[in-house]
Amino acid sequence: MAAAAAGGSAGWRVAPALMLAAAAAALGFLRVSALDVKTPEELFVENGTEARLPCTFSSRDVISSAASISWSFQPEGATTPISFFYYSQGNAYPGKDTPFKNRISWAGDLNKKDASVTIANVQFRDNGTYFCDVKNPPDIVVKPGEIRLRVVQRVRVSAVGEKTPEEFFVENGTEARLPCTFSSSEVISCASSVSWSFQPEGATTPISFFYYSQGNAYLRKDTSFKNRISWTGDLNKKDASVSIANVQFQDNGTYFCDVKNPPDIVFMPVEIRLRVVQRGTSPH
Repeated sequence: MAAAAAGGSAGWRVAPALMLAAAAAALGFLRVSALDVKTPEELFVENGTEARLPCTFSSRDVISSAASISWSFQPEGATTPISFFYYSQGNAYPGKDTPFKNRISWAGDLNKKDASVTIANVQFRDNGTYFCDVKNPPDIVVKPGEIRLRVVQRVRVSAVGEKTPEEFFVENGTEARLPCTFSSSEVISCASSVSWSFQPEGATTPISFFYYSQGNAYLRKDTSFKNRISWTGDLNKKDASVSIANVQFQDNGTYFCDVKNPPDIVFMPVEIRLRVVQRGTSPH
């Protein structure tokens, strides 16, 4: 009985070790991945531009030839995602029968733990949820990263800033120089242009009467400014001014100066209200 009791006591001492070994074996079989994927929850991108879908990850294992990246997309209103991109062993495999055909490209670097992709010419139909799934055996991600892409209307804030006086008084029969200056973050190029238009008093829409491009001035011949308008600006000096000779009362109205210096384009042309007054009565 004593021996049996002793044996029983020994059994109790050995059991915890056996249990730990069993637990360790179980953990080896059901390994908890150390791979963690990070993506922004929401991403806003203007339509027509390029969207970079960022996805980074961490892994306790060295990146191996067995590592792979899968991207899938669930459109707004859909219930299941569709796979559209796969990357493995240095090769990208974009899906050919997806809405991203010819628009998707690899932008990551597995050695830097980067699994990002880019979508060119983003459209409103690209709205939805994107899933980044990383595998780096034996590390496999428990849950893919998710990005909610919001495609918004493109509203380019121009870097062109224009300045004109709001109101301009000129005596009839004299010359009126309509000043228009601008600023731009871009170098003046052969694609730069200046347009002037005029909305007479009481009219509801302006008419174009002058255009300047590549060093040449183009005057509209069927307007009241025929043979009276001339270019007095200098694009290299950010000056888009014009002059009107022999100003008449019929020239009263609003003038619009519109400067284009691609890729900078002015959001809204500037306005000058021209007031033609009797000669000798111009306010000072």
